[in-house]
Amino acid sequence: MSAEVVLRTIALGKQYKSKRWAVQDVNLEIHRGDIFGFLGPNGAGKSTTIRMILSLIAPTAGSVELFGHQLSTEREAALAKVAGIVEKPDFYLYLSAFRNMQITGAMTLGKTPLRTMIMDSLQLVGLAGRAFDRVKTFSHGMKQRLGIAQALLCKPEVIVLDEPTSGLDPQGMKEVRELIARLSREHKMTVFLSSHLLNEVEQVATRMAIISKGKLVAQGSVEELLRSKISSVKILSEPVKRSTAILKKMKSVSNVVLNGDGISATIEKSDIPKVVKTLTAAECKIYSIVPQQSLEEYFLSVTEE
Repeated sequence: MSAEVVLRTIALGKQYKSKRWAVQDVNLEIHRGDIFGFLGPNGAGKSTTIRMILSLIAPTAGSVELFGHQLSTEREAALAKVAGIVEKPDFYLYLSAFRNMQITGAMTLGKTPLRTMIMDSLQLVGLAGRAFDRVKTFSHGMKQRLGIAQALLCKPEVIVLDEPTSGLDPQGMKEVRELIARLSREHKMTVFLSSHLLNEVEQVATRMAIISKGKLVAQGSVEELLRSKISSVKILSEPVKRSTAILKKMKSVSNVVLNGDGISATIEKSDIPKVVKTLTAAECKIYSIVPQQSLEEYFLSVTEE
């Protein structure tokens, strides 16, 4: 059975007065339960796409559908189960985290949220113990988590996060990354995560899309996309010296390096059968050829094309 699509964009585009298309013909599908990584170089159109999804700006072309509701005609119903943080959250620094939650909660919900609702949200992000401390005493990472706590007050089923680890130190990144994984795993929340930090997305995302120069260039499960374009592999073959010598002579193989008990090399996916045939013909015993491609390699290959 196919997964339920909770967020869909159809030929979505945004053109500014300069006639420049910031985003053009973007078709996204986010399934229930996804941690969906939305990747792209700076200026690729990620934030513009997010602003259209959250109805902060109107698209020039195409449409957005949330939980089966068209955003353009059913805005309230479409956004009822959605929360989002675009760029960095702002707070009244001289007030406590709890008081900030009361104020923003009243604006979001139309009434002051109950104490239990606020404390539950703060507990989720690991800030319950600092609820009554002034926000000016919080680290940047804690402020990011407080922003997520504010978004969680409306108990969303989809949360949209635009560069949530931007500017954080390694500890802050780790805290936000673990929080995102926990929201998905324990609270069955769908997370739409925009970022240019590839390592962060690779560690948490289940599916992803890559945008470049305003256009979608890849979309699918992280595992399948990385497998689809193998370049770096580790080969376990004996005898090692003979195998290495043969690989170095092949035009379709480059960057051949002895790496521990194996051989690292750069080989296009379509050339792997030829490599296996050549090694076998030379009476080399091949035990494994394991893809070593990282998200960074894949990202560069599709954005440079």
